[in-house]
Amino acid sequence: MRIIIGGMNHESNTFNPIITGEEDFIVFYGKEILHEGLSPHYSSTGIIQALTEAGCELVPTVLARAVPNGVVSAALYQKIKNEFISRIQKALETGPIDGICLALHGSMKVDGLGCAEGDLVQAIRNLLPDIPFTAALDMHATITPQLMAGVDGFVGYKTAPHIDCAQTGFHAAHILLTSLKTGKKPLSAYRRIPMLIAGEKSESEAEPMRSLIEQCRIAEQIPGIEAASFLLGFPWADDEYNAVSCLVTTLEDEQLASAKAAELAAEFWNHREEFAFRSEYYDSQLAIATAYRAVLEQKESPVFVSDSGDNPTAGATGDATELLEQILGTIATVDKLPTPLLYTGFFDAPAAAACIDAGVGNELDIHLGGNWDTVNGRPIPLHVTVKSIAPNFGPYHADLVLVQYRNLLISITSKHIGFGDEELLPRLGINAADFCMVVVKLGYLEPCFRTIAKRAIMATSKGCSNEVLESIAYKKVKRPLYPLDRNI
Repeated sequence: MRIIIGGMNHESNTFNPIITGEEDFIVFYGKEILHEGLSPHYSSTGIIQALTEAGCELVPTVLARAVPNGVVSAALYQKIKNEFISRIQKALETGPIDGICLALHGSMKVDGLGCAEGDLVQAIRNLLPDIPFTAALDMHATITPQLMAGVDGFVGYKTAPHIDCAQTGFHAAHILLTSLKTGKKPLSAYRRIPMLIAGEKSESEAEPMRSLIEQCRIAEQIPGIEAASFLLGFPWADDEYNAVSCLVTTLEDEQLASAKAAELAAEFWNHREEFAFRSEYYDSQLAIATAYRAVLEQKESPVFVSDSGDNPTAGATGDATELLEQILGTIATVDKLPTPLLYTGFFDAPAAAACIDAGVGNELDIHLGGNWDTVNGRPIPLHVTVKSIAPNFGPYHADLVLVQYRNLLISITSKHIGFGDEELLPRLGINAADFCMVVVKLGYLEPCFRTIAKRAIMATSKGCSNEVLESIAYKKVKRPLYPLDRNI
């Protein structure tokens, strides 16, 4: 059996003014997917594993991934799409294709186009109109009519933070294999649930999400149901299709799929008022004040504060300064902390370049932040000392810099990357556990921080990933929509 594989993964924040370009993406072509493209954090890895174990002939196309950011460049998307189509056309010249299994996100938006995944799968369907087509989706996928029309079977992640990516890909491939073995095509039913949820209110180990996901797992044990998934949409994308949804996939049993999707959707809706932040949370000013008291009076260490409104892994710019300004306004208290306050970090390519030019141990004046998010940030002048430099970090080849201002340490990166990477701070020669107070541009803490945090506080700070959805000026989402409209 010859199976088309590939993937496209990006979470696009429409409130972020950055246009995500080719320099922001990792793209693997053809057989590169089968080698360099393997990662436990990719659903494509599970797809490859399942199909290889089944003895299929893999036809790799394109695998494109980037850190969440602003909408994707139209030229880059067209290039990726053209590669997909070209490689499928070449594969058809050497023989028939039996199935398609893709690793998609579901909330990738393209400048001037809108939803990317629906456009891509429609183009693929024009070439291969009848063969079974399954896809692995991110939990924060947005379901559109085009996507439903193009793909037969879906599986979404069941964990947040997402630790079941490869397993989800394996599941999507297994549905395709079952379809090919039985001769029955997958069929999916969809139910829109008129609500949005901030990511930090939907961790899969917290209620009510834990029980709702368990309902999906129970549904998947019912004979005839291949997959049941809750897709939460992406709250920082102003899009007409954006909402929570329930998808159930069967093999040609429309009645079963529709009935179970309706049942699960109703169950989710019934719990809408129970979604809440798992950690304690306050506005920026109170979050910082609470953290100071925890360190200085209660002797707790390390205390973590999440700069949740400017979380790059939720597509924010990573250069909003609202929380930093709160810290600088209380710099006398920072100077009293038993260790430096560690702030990780800022995406600021000019500041990083200036620090690298100055060199380790040297002092210089920089302006930090406010290059992109000019609504929630402004360039902050600081006289800093360069403490360490780590060039060419990670798959995006970012240059990292650590600088000190008084009793404040700040990490700066030349590329738009996430700050939850457990290898980032060690590359700069420091360990978060050694600091009494750590501010990090994240929402919920990644495991590398959560396991060491004595206390975790979330600041509902201002930025492109504002956690208070009711305060966001949506223009395109279909109303009414909970919690924007509470009396639905």
